[in-house]
Amino acid sequence: MKTEQILHIMRVGAWIVYIGAISRSVALAAFFVLSNLSGGSEFYSNHLWPALAIFSLLLTITILYVQIWEKVKDILTEINLRNPFSMKTAQQLTSVGYLLFSVWIVSFIGKNYMHYLNKRMSGATEFVQSFDMASFDIDIVYLLNAGIIYIIAQIFRRGVELQQENELTI
Repeated sequence: MKTEQILHIMRVGAWIVYIGAISRSVALAAFFVLSNLSGGSEFYSNHLWPALAIFSLLLTITILYVQIWEKVKDILTEINLRNPFSMKTAQQLTSVGYLLFSVWIVSFIGKNYMHYLNKRMSGATEFVQSFDMASFDIDIVYLLNAGIIYIIAQIFRRGVELQQENELTI
């Protein structure tokens, strides 16, 4: 397969995942609102502020996923294989790295907050599990991916600099 064809398939895939991430965020918010309007869970009824904090962290993670896939979609849409090194691409890659790092940080906070809540009150784990589409299960892979993407962004920045130097030389 040619690179252009692979890039086209990746663009379509990125759009699909982007739309799925938006749907997931909307579904999470709708489920939370609708389930709590109809009586809600026992944890929500007894511990309003911790429940809202948990939901806020889960929603933040899903919104960060939307932003990540929006950036990936934009990078794949705008990349030009004849001249791939652009400052805009480097900046977008840096943004993806920061967003991946943010997902890791928010998940880390959420996981530790859940640990704290589980020691002090019952029902927190069941409350999170009721969402079924979001959790604080995070591992070091997000942190490593953030670092790798950041390094690639720096390589792109250097590529832009070399390309500009080359244009000035000619």
